[in-house]
Amino acid sequence: MLACGGAEVMGLRGPRTKVVNLAGSAVLPGFNDAHAHVVYYGLTRFAADLSGVRGIDDILDRLKQHAKSLKPLDWQHGMGYRTDELTELRQPHRSELDRVTGERPAFIDERGGHARVANSAALAAAGITMETANPPGGRIGRDLSGAPNGLLLEAAMRLVADVEPAPSLERRTEGIVQAQQLLVSRGITSVGAAVNRGFADDLRAFQMLDDSGKLKMRVNEFLSWELLEAALSLGVRAGFGGGIVRAGPVKVFVDGGAERVAMRSGGGVWRTTREELRELVARASEAGLQVAAHAIGDAAIEAMCDAVEAAKAKHLRHRVEHCTICPPDLQARLARLGMVAVMQPLAARFSRVASTIFFPVRNRADLAPHRQLLKAGVPVAFSSDLPVTPDPNPWPGIRVAVEDQANGISLLAALRAYTSGGAFASFEEQVKGTLEPGMLADLQIYRGDPLEDADVKWEELRPRAVLLGGVRVLGSF
Repeated sequence: MLACGGAEVMGLRGPRTKVVNLAGSAVLPGFNDAHAHVVYYGLTRFAADLSGVRGIDDILDRLKQHAKSLKPLDWQHGMGYRTDELTELRQPHRSELDRVTGERPAFIDERGGHARVANSAALAAAGITMETANPPGGRIGRDLSGAPNGLLLEAAMRLVADVEPAPSLERRTEGIVQAQQLLVSRGITSVGAAVNRGFADDLRAFQMLDDSGKLKMRVNEFLSWELLEAALSLGVRAGFGGGIVRAGPVKVFVDGGAERVAMRSGGGVWRTTREELRELVARASEAGLQVAAHAIGDAAIEAMCDAVEAAKAKHLRHRVEHCTICPPDLQARLARLGMVAVMQPLAARFSRVASTIFFPVRNRADLAPHRQLLKAGVPVAFSSDLPVTPDPNPWPGIRVAVEDQANGISLLAALRAYTSGGAFASFEEQVKGTLEPGMLADLQIYRGDPLEDADVKWEELRPRAVLLGGVRVLGSF
C-alpha cells in the first residue's frame, strides 16, 4: 500500500491511476486468524458430517449414508458431534459403530478435537487390546471387563491415526482449497495453520497451491513437534519462507482439552511433561525457532513460562495457544518473557458456563482474561481454532470480547487482536495488519460501516470484497 486516507490521497492520482468509487463502503485490514486447523478442517470435508447430531442413532445414520461414497479399502471418518449434545449424554461404543461400519476401519472425532471413538476394525489395525497400556498423555477407554470400548482420549487418539494410510497430497490440497473458500469469505486474508499431526507434506501442499496461483491467503504453517529435528537440520528459523507461505512455530500440546486441562489445583492431562517441554523449548530456541504451546490450564501456562524463562528466549515471542485460565501472576510473567497469548474470544462465553462444571470456582475471574492480559502488556492475537468453532467468522468473537462483563475490551482492541495481533505473533507487524502507508494491501470491504451500525447482526456480517496484496480474491466493488 502506497497511501491511505481521504480526499488528500486523490492528489497522488496520475493519468493511469485506476480509481474505484466505493460509495461509502468501509475498508478494513484483512482479518488474521492466528490459529485455525486448515488442513484438518479441509480433510473433514471428505468425512461424515456429524455436526448437529442429537443422538447415537443419528451418528450411525450419517455414517451409513457417508459409506456409500467410499472405496472398498478407504477408512471412514466422522467429525463434529459433541457428547453433551447427545440424548444419551455419553460417547458411542465401538460395537455401535460396528453395526454400520462392519469390517471397514473407522473412527469419529468430537468437535473439540480431544476425543475419538474407533470401531473394532480400527482398534484391531492399531493392535489395541486389553493388554495395551495407556500412552503417555492419553487414555484408552475400557469396559468393566477391561476390553477397549473404542474411546481414545488425547494422545491415545494417535494410536489409530498412525496406522491409517496418510491422506494423499492431492486430497490435502483439495481440502485446503475448500477451507480457503470459507476463510476468505469471512474476510480472513492471513491464517496460522495449526496442526494435529506431523505431516511435512502440509507445508508442501500450501507451497504447491501458491506456485499454481490457487492460494488466496497468507499462511503461517505450524510444524508439529515431531518435525523439530528435521526442521533444524534444514535450517528453518522463525519467519522462514516467503510472503505467502511461511514456516511458522513448532506446535506442542502441553495439556488436554475441556475437563482434562492441567490445573495448579491438580488433575488434568499432561500431554507433554514439564521436563520434556523445557527440553523442547530450549532446543527450538537455540536454533531460533518459535514454539506455540497448547496450554489451557494455569499449570500448563506456568510450565510454558518456566520453559521459556529457562531458555532465555524472550526475543522469539513464544506463544501460548488458548491461554484460557491465566491468573494475574502468569499474566505478568507472559509480559515479562515477551510471550504472545493466542486466544479464541468465543471461549470467553463457553468458559464461563463450563467453569461451573470443569474449573474450581476461585478460577472463574481468570477465565479468558483479555482485558487483564492487555493491561499487563501481553500481546493478544485472536483466532477461531477452526473446526472447534465451525464457522471462523471473526465478528461474533469480536462481539463476545467486547461484551464480556468480566473482561470486556474495546472494539478497537478486539479488531487489533484479529488483525495486527496475528501479524505480531508471526513477526509480520511491519508489513501487514493495519491500513498504513507501506503495508500490504490485504483488505476487506463492507457495504456499510460495521463499526458504526448500531443494528449490525454480527453473525451475518460478510465482506462484499476481499483483496490480497491489492488483488481481488473475493466479490466485487
